[in-house]
Amino acid sequence: MSNIRLSSRYAKSLISLAEERGETDVLLKDMLYISSSIHSSKDLQVMLASPVISGDKKRKVLFSVFTELNKTTHVFIDLIVNKGRESDLGEIAKSFVQQVKARRNIFDVELISAVPADDALRAEVSVVAKKICGGDVEITEKVDSDLIGGFILRVNGMEYNASVSDKLKKAKKDFSKNPYVPTL
Repeated sequence: MSNIRLSSRYAKSLISLAEERGETDVLLKDMLYISSSIHSSKDLQVMLASPVISGDKKRKVLFSVFTELNKTTHVFIDLIVNKGRESDLGEIAKSFVQQVKARRNIFDVELISAVPADDALRAEVSVVAKKICGGDVEITEKVDSDLIGGFILRVNGMEYNASVSDKLKKAKKDFSKNPYVPTL
């Protein structure tokens, strides 16, 4: 189970250090890499959470997996392992990324479509999302063929569903509530 408060505090401390040293962009790149690596590898998650594996072995594995990281990131990983918080490393990295984006007024936008989006749709989504958020946006695209056509746009906890499958569901619901009652 993740500890959001702990992750947030470690991330905040790392951001302060990164800003002090002028390494925010480098550490952001490192934390994106760490977060995506840990969240995509079940084996790495299990190893980090295991109480049977010693901290020294976990440190060796982490340093062999993450070889191309900044020195500050290596020192931070070493600190996390020394404190016994290695199972929270992925969440700390994720929190770091979220906090840096929030400080820079960058918002995540999710675009789900039935087919890969073209440049015109991406540009239009970017303009609309910037108006909604009031800042820069990073668009994450997903393809879901179950939508049949159209798209779903998620911005700041809001969702705009312009998919064909959603319209079909609404039509089916409307037809099932037929107010017509035949008279005999």
